[in-house]
Amino acid sequence: MKARFLRTISYQSVTLAALVGLLYVGAHYFADTVKANRIWMERVEIPSALAFDASTFNFLVEGGAIWPLRDGVSLALGHAACNTLALRSPETVTLVSGVAGEAGRKYVRELCESAQGERIREQVATFNQSYRIVAISDNRQSDAAWKSSDGVACADGVSHARLFVPARCLPNKWEATVAADGRAVQSVSTATISKFDYAFLASESDSFFGDWKVVAPVIDTQTGQASEYRFRTSLTFGAMPISIRTIGAVRGIWINGQALTIEPDVTFEDVAAEAGSRFAVSLQVFCADDARGTGKRKRCEGESPRGRPTGTLISLTERSGKTAELELVIEPSIKIDRGLRRHLADLGKSNPETEGKMVNLGFGRIRATCELAAFTTDNSAVGLKDTGCQLNWNVPGNQTVERPSEPLEGLEIGGLPVLDTQGALTQKAFELGLGGLLGLGTGDSGSVAAALSKTDQGQDPVFTIIPDYQEKALAALTQNYTCPKGEERCSRRADLVILDATDVNAGDVLAVASLPQPRTGMSAWDIETLELTASSKSPLAAYGWRNYDLRGTPGSAFKLVTALTASQYVLDSGDKTLEGVLLGKASPLEMADLFGIAATRPAFNGRCKPNYDVRDPNKMNALPIPGARGGVVFCMGNSSSSSGARSGIAHILELGVESGCGTTKTPRAGLCEAMKRSSNLYFAGIAMYLDADKLLDPTTGFEHTDLVTDLLLAKTSERLFPAERSADAVERKTEFDVLDVNYPATGRGRASPMIVEAGLPVPRGEPRRLRLARGGIGLSVSASPLAMASVAASVATGRIVRPHVVLKDQRGPSNDPAEGEPILVVPDGKQPLADLLMREIRDGMAAVVRKSGGTSRSAFAKVPEELRNAIFAKTGTAPVFTHATAPPDGPYASWLVGYVDPGAGLSGIDRKLAFACRVAFSPSYGGSVCGPIVRDFLLALYEAEQ
Repeated sequence: MKARFLRTISYQSVTLAALVGLLYVGAHYFADTVKANRIWMERVEIPSALAFDASTFNFLVEGGAIWPLRDGVSLALGHAACNTLALRSPETVTLVSGVAGEAGRKYVRELCESAQGERIREQVATFNQSYRIVAISDNRQSDAAWKSSDGVACADGVSHARLFVPARCLPNKWEATVAADGRAVQSVSTATISKFDYAFLASESDSFFGDWKVVAPVIDTQTGQASEYRFRTSLTFGAMPISIRTIGAVRGIWINGQALTIEPDVTFEDVAAEAGSRFAVSLQVFCADDARGTGKRKRCEGESPRGRPTGTLISLTERSGKTAELELVIEPSIKIDRGLRRHLADLGKSNPETEGKMVNLGFGRIRATCELAAFTTDNSAVGLKDTGCQLNWNVPGNQTVERPSEPLEGLEIGGLPVLDTQGALTQKAFELGLGGLLGLGTGDSGSVAAALSKTDQGQDPVFTIIPDYQEKALAALTQNYTCPKGEERCSRRADLVILDATDVNAGDVLAVASLPQPRTGMSAWDIETLELTASSKSPLAAYGWRNYDLRGTPGSAFKLVTALTASQYVLDSGDKTLEGVLLGKASPLEMADLFGIAATRPAFNGRCKPNYDVRDPNKMNALPIPGARGGVVFCMGNSSSSSGARSGIAHILELGVESGCGTTKTPRAGLCEAMKRSSNLYFAGIAMYLDADKLLDPTTGFEHTDLVTDLLLAKTSERLFPAERSADAVERKTEFDVLDVNYPATGRGRASPMIVEAGLPVPRGEPRRLRLARGGIGLSVSASPLAMASVAASVATGRIVRPHVVLKDQRGPSNDPAEGEPILVVPDGKQPLADLLMREIRDGMAAVVRKSGGTSRSAFAKVPEELRNAIFAKTGTAPVFTHATAPPDGPYASWLVGYVDPGAGLSGIDRKLAFACRVAFSPSYGGSVCGPIVRDFLLALYEAEQ
C-alpha cells in the first residue's frame, strides 16, 4: 500500500522513535551521507595516468628499450641510455638486441623524450634501487617572479613561466659531494623523483620551485648503507622566504661556514613573519605515512629514515639583498629489498624442487615474474627469453588503453593556441582554466592531450569549447568567488559548465570553468604528483566532471530527476491519483494523506513526534521515515525559516497566474509550484510513493539489505546520465569521446557517473527508506556539474543529451542507445499528457527565476526582462556537513542548474544553452551563491552586443 505509510504506528512506537531519532539526527543524517560517500568512492574510478603508462611500458619492453638483467640471484632492469647522444641521434643508441637503427628510433624517443618515458625510467630506478636516492630543490626565484608580470625567465633565454613552471625551466644550482671525503657526486640528469613515494612533498601552495638535483648514493654492499652527502649553493635573499625541500633527512645546516642550531619550535609562519628583515629558519623532517596512504606524511625528526621515504622541508630568510653560502648535510633514506634472497633461502631450507616454479618480484609499479630455477649463483643472463622473466606494469586491467598513433602539437581551440609546437599547454590556455581538460600537454602522461591523436585523416581534433564562453565563465566565477576572512585561497570549489542545448549540437561542451585556479608558479612536478596521487587536491582535479567526495551532492537540483521519474510513472501506469498531484488537481490535504505527511511542532531537526489527528495542511510539516524494522527514525521537512520553523505542505498552494503555474486565478498546488518552492515534502513524498515498497521483504514487512535494481528513481537517473562504467560501452568508445563516463583513453578525461544510492546494498539495520527519501531531494546522490548540465539540456531539448567535447563529425555517430531518445517515453495516445507534465517542469523552472517566492528570483531581479524571461532554473543546496563539523569555508554544496531559451532571438545569445553551477563548501543557498555566477555569465553574453 503506497499511501499513509505510518497511520498505524502506535504512540508507544512514537515514543521509541523519539529516542531513536536522537541517535539518527546529525549522527545518522550526516554519518549516513559519509557512508554513502564511501560507497560512491568505491564505485567511482578515481582517474590516474597509470593506464597510459602501462601501454607505453609494454611498448618499450616489446621494442627492447627496457629489459631484465639477472646476475646470480639478483634481478635488475636495464634500459636504453638516455643521454645527449640519445637526444641527437636516437638511432645509434643500443637496445637489448643491438643498435636501435631507424626501426628503433621510436622506442628511444619514447623512453628518453616523453613524460611517460621519464616516469617509467623513474620506476625502473625504483625497481633497481628502491629508495636509494638523495635530491634537493628550492624556489630561490620566487621573490623575483612575484615582482614581475612575466613571472620568471626560463633557462632557454626565450620563454617565461608565470602560471606554471615546466621542467628544465629553472635548472638546479646545487653542488653535491660525499660528506666524509669531499668526493664530487654526479647528478642523475635523466632521473625524476618518484611521485608515488615522495608525494608527501608535493604542495598546492609553494611557487616557482626549480628542477630537482638527484644523486644516487654509493651503497656499501655489505651493510646496505650509504654515507651522508653535502650540498652547497649560494643564495641571495629577497622579501620572501626561500623554501628548500630534500629527499633524505637533513642532519646539519651551515651558513657562511657557521653551523646553525635549529630550534624545533620555529614554524614556517614564524619565518614568513621575519621575511626580508632578519635571519630565521625552520626545518621539519617528514616520512611517508604508509598507514594513511599515498601522499600522507608525518613528522619524523630524530628517527632513522632508513626503510621508508624521508624528506625535509626548510624555510629560511635573511635581510633582503644579502647573499649567503648555504650547506646542507643530508642522510639518504634507503631500503634494500632482499625479498628474492629470502625467498631462495627459505626454499633452500627444505630443498624443494624448483623446476617450473615462478617467483614474483615487484617494486613500485613494475612487476617481474621469473622462473625460480634460473636463479643460481653462477648464472647470468640478459633479456626476457634468457632470464626467464616477464615484465608487467602494475595497473588494473580495466584501465588499459591504446597508445595514440601520433601526438598532438600546435593545437588550437577556436583560434586560440592551446598546445604549442612541442605539445605543451600554452600559458593562455592555462590561464583560461583549460589545464583541467587538457592537462599540461602531450608530455603529461594520463592527460587528455596525451591520450588524443590526429584523426585518421591526419586532422587535429576540433574541440567544442568556445574561448569567449570559457573566458566569460571563468570571469563570472572570479567575480563571485570569495574565501572566508579575505583569505587568498581556501578549500571552497566553484564550477560552471555550459552546454549547447540546440537540437543538432545538443551536449557540446562550450565552457567548463573552475576555481580556484592553480596557484601561480606551481611546478610541473607538484601538479603532476598531486594529480597522480591525490587527485582531489590536484589543481587539475576537474571537479566540473569528476566527483571525489560529498561536494558531488546535488541537493534540490536533483528534483528535476524526481519530477521526470514521477512523470514517466504516470504515463506508464495510468496512476490518476499521482497525475492529479503533478498537474495541480489535488489539494494539499490529499497530498498529505497520499504521502503520509503529518503535523508536528513548527521547529524540528530530524526528529519529531508525528500527530496524524491534525488535519490542517498548513501545519502538516513532516514526512516521517520508518526505520529498517519500523518506528520513526527521521522526519523530513522543508527548509527551515530564519526562526527555525518548517512550513507545511500547503506552502505550495498558490494562485496559478500569479505563481507562474497555470493560466487561471484558481488556487492550485502541483509540480510547478513544488519546483518553484523546492518543496522537500513533495519530492521526498514522491520518491517514497514510487519506490518504498521495493525496499521491503514481503514476508516480514521489514526492510531487506539486498541490491535493488528496479528503483524508478535510479532507473530514470541512469537513463539521463550513466550510473556506472560498462565494459561493452567502453569497447564502443574512442579516444574522441572525451568526458564520457565510458571514455577508454584516460581517467582524467572520464566523467564520473551519476549515482542514486538508495538501491545499493546496506548493512543490516540501516534505514533504506531514509536514503530513498533523501534521494528524492538529491541528498543520497552523487552527480557532477557536467551530469546536472546534461539533465538540464535534456529538459530543454526534450531528448536525452550526452556531453561531448569533440565535434560530432570527428567522433562519429552516437553509439549510446539512449542518446537522442525522447526524455519521456510516451505510450500511444498520451502525448498531450506528456506535454502537460513537461510544461509543469519547465514552468516551475521559469518561476524559480521570475516569480515571487522563486528560490533564485532575487539573483535575477535586476536582469533585463527579455533575458530573465528566457531563463529556466532549479536551485539546489546540499548540507554536506553539520554546522558543528563544517569546514570554515561553509557546510553546503550550492547549485543552480537550468537552461536559456532565446526563442526568436536574444542579444548575444544565439542558441539554447544549458548550465550547471556548483560551489562546494559554500556558506549559503544555491540561489544566492550560484545565482549571481550564472547571472553574470549570461549578462556578459547579453551585453556584449548591446
